[in-house]
Amino acid sequence: MANLGKSGLPLVAIVGRPNVGKSTLFNRLIGERRSIVGDEPGITRDRIYGESEWNDVRFALVDTGGIVPDDEAIIPANILKQASFAIDEAQAIVWVVDARQGVTPLDEELARLLRGTGKRVLVAANKADAVNWESDAGEFFSFGFDDVFGISAEHGNGIGEMLDALVSSGSWKLESESQGETDASYRLAPRELRLAIVGRPNVGKSSLLNRLLGEERAIVSPVAGTTRDSVDTLLETPEQSFRLIDTAGIRRKGKTIALAEKLSVIMARKSLERADVAIVVLDAEEGIAALDAAIAGYAVEAGCSIILALNKWDALANKETGTVSAFERKVRDQMKFLSWGAVVTTSALTGQRLQKLLPLAIRAHKARSLRIPTSRLNEFFEREIRQKSGITPAKTHKGSRLHVQYITQIAVRPPTFVVFTAGGKAGLHFSFLRHLENRLREEFDFFATPIRIVERHKSRKRRR
Repeated sequence: MANLGKSGLPLVAIVGRPNVGKSTLFNRLIGERRSIVGDEPGITRDRIYGESEWNDVRFALVDTGGIVPDDEAIIPANILKQASFAIDEAQAIVWVVDARQGVTPLDEELARLLRGTGKRVLVAANKADAVNWESDAGEFFSFGFDDVFGISAEHGNGIGEMLDALVSSGSWKLESESQGETDASYRLAPRELRLAIVGRPNVGKSSLLNRLLGEERAIVSPVAGTTRDSVDTLLETPEQSFRLIDTAGIRRKGKTIALAEKLSVIMARKSLERADVAIVVLDAEEGIAALDAAIAGYAVEAGCSIILALNKWDALANKETGTVSAFERKVRDQMKFLSWGAVVTTSALTGQRLQKLLPLAIRAHKARSLRIPTSRLNEFFEREIRQKSGITPAKTHKGSRLHVQYITQIAVRPPTFVVFTAGGKAGLHFSFLRHLENRLREEFDFFATPIRIVERHKSRKRRR
């Protein structure tokens, strides 16, 4: 029978000795900033629970904290008892080891313990060099576990392959605790889409929210938010569950008391940090203000997908056939960093085109959760980078040219890619990065979603 976590989902325990990166891996898998993990004295000994999802399979996670050896590197009884509870209730175990340190006596002791559970164990050889994953992780095959993966919990390398193995057909069986058969509800339950509505005061945020709730045939209920003085609203539609996050209007400095201004900015930014998609409400009648760009910038910084709602469109006088296109060009010109954002003209007063917002949010959410298969990414890299000699990644430095070796996706929500470079001087030219981002968008349809590109340079000095 499946062992189920507190949320009713199958449970995966993350175990290992101290300082191998368990909490970092836990944070990356749950996809949230959990600063409480590992940041306070004694917290590494607590069991911390969270939830994750991969390939439409949801599961619970528990971080067990470090298992501390005694003088002879044998697991002390009191610490073993602390970790064994989570191991006993788990359906699968992710055992984190340090690839840089290699096999230690405590690892050998833990291997014997984990083999005795009879449960599936995936060995995550953390801190593995991205170029030498196989060699760094290879020695851990000696413990007799079939699933060994070289990963970097900090940068996300190799984690996709590990999760693929974890939830793959035939190896991850979601058995009902009462019936012992596959429970499709775990696999079919969609992830809640967190939709934030942000903007300046009096642009129509609350009216837009009320219209969305009033026009949808849905079950609506208020739920206390995670930020103080904030109330979320749950919206259930046949296609998707939404958590609508209404935020206070962000005022311009000098227009209100300094403390109130700071608090409104802090509250709005905290709301954006937990949002998947942000609807940035603009006033079409007043036009685009500098504060609008600042607010949209907060959403981009938080990694949200962006929909720009040009509200009060019904109040705009003298509209003609090309007015929408002209206004959209103006918006994109004033917010050049948001050339990829979706733009919709709306009226919260009349309900004009509001029915487009939720479908666009679902499409953007799917795009930001998209993970490109390695084979497709390799083919894209060969075609768009290697075979196009006219695109120069960077200027020549002291006679040495910077070369792009390969590209890999390390994270989703938002999609994050690492470009590995060598030779020359680190620092990809902005034109190359812009070309790469544009081609990624066109090739894989990253609709209304930010793409993050990180360079990882391997210098000769570092190699020595």
